[in-house]
Amino acid sequence: MINFRHNSRPAFTLMEVIVVLFVVSVGLVSLLGLIVQNIQSQVYNRNNLIAYQLAQEGIELVRKTRDSNWRAATSTFSGLADGRYYMDYADSAPQVALSDDDVILKQDEDGFYFHDAASPEPASGFSREILLTALDEHSLKVEADVFWSEHQRAYSYSLETILYDWR
Repeated sequence: MINFRHNSRPAFTLMEVIVVLFVVSVGLVSLLGLIVQNIQSQVYNRNNLIAYQLAQEGIELVRKTRDSNWRAATSTFSGLADGRYYMDYADSAPQVALSDDDVILKQDEDGFYFHDAASPEPASGFSREILLTALDEHSLKVEADVFWSEHQRAYSYSLETILYDWR
C-alpha cells in the first residue's frame, strides 16, 4: 500500500522566490549602474588631465618663444602679436590660426600631440588654441584653451598667464 502523507518539511513558496529574485536583480542593476558611472568618470578625468597638460604646454611654448627672442637680443615679444595662434613642440614660433581646422591636434606614434591638417594621422579629439593679448609694451597675456568632446558633450579647459619683458 502507498502512503500519501503530507511532507512536513518547510519549503519556499513561489511568491518568496519571486521576491528574492526581484531584490537580487535590483541590486545587480544598481551595481552595473555604478560601474558604468565609474568608467565614465575615469574617462572624463583622463581627458581633463590631458587637456590641462596640453594647455600648460601651450603656455610653455609661448614662453619658450619669448625666451628665445630675449637670448637672440631681439624684441622680447617679436612674433607674439595679438591674435589667435596654434603651436606645437616642433614649432619655433606660434602660427596664426586661420580656421578651426588649424587648432585640431593629432597624435603621432610616440604619443606626442601636433598640428598638421595635411597629416594622415587621425584627429586626437583635442583642439588647442593660444590667444595672445598685449597688456602694455612690457607684458603679454597668454591664454591656452583646449577643447574636446565625449558622448555628445563639449568640454574645455583654459589656462592663462602673463609674460613680462624683464629687460
